[in-house]
Amino acid sequence: MLWMGLIFYFSHQVQQQSWDLSHTVLGISVQVIKIAQVLIVIGLAGFVLIKLKKRGMTIGIKNLLLILIAAYLFYTLSIELRHMLVPPDLHHFIRKNAHFFIYLVLGVLVKVALMNNGIRGFKAIGIGLLICVGYAFSDEFHQSFVPGRGAQLSDVVIDSCGAGIGMALQILFFKFLSKREKNNIPQDN
Repeated sequence: MLWMGLIFYFSHQVQQQSWDLSHTVLGISVQVIKIAQVLIVIGLAGFVLIKLKKRGMTIGIKNLLLILIAAYLFYTLSIELRHMLVPPDLHHFIRKNAHFFIYLVLGVLVKVALMNNGIRGFKAIGIGLLICVGYAFSDEFHQSFVPGRGAQLSDVVIDSCGAGIGMALQILFFKFLSKREKNNIPQDN
């Protein structure tokens, strides 16, 4: 219920508030990606240095310079790769992914709640999807009354896919846990 309240809160934001929030997320995401690129390059350079040391190689200025040049080229390539992979309208991409992931979490939470109430199997999946898809429809209907926002069937589809995948992940996670517990139980001979 709290997660549904959070979804309602996000949906109740007027257009400017919603756009400001997603632009903030966009800015943070870009900075995280840039920092990750630098850390990966530094980590790879350090890894190469450690491997060379373990092989007994002495690392002179020439070797260090080659590693630094390779790291710089790798970093430059990663920047170009980032530019190629980033969608032209990253803001739109983030907004649609936010729909997907917030409903993915809702799918997991609804499935766990149903399981805790003794509802399992296909019945839990069916009821869970009805709850999540119904909430997605009601959320879009609610947005049609918020200034600057509107209802979009495509968002319901994205929300529903997120919820369905969330439920599937919950099922897989619990199967993994039960299999792990089963394998850790000592067997009597």
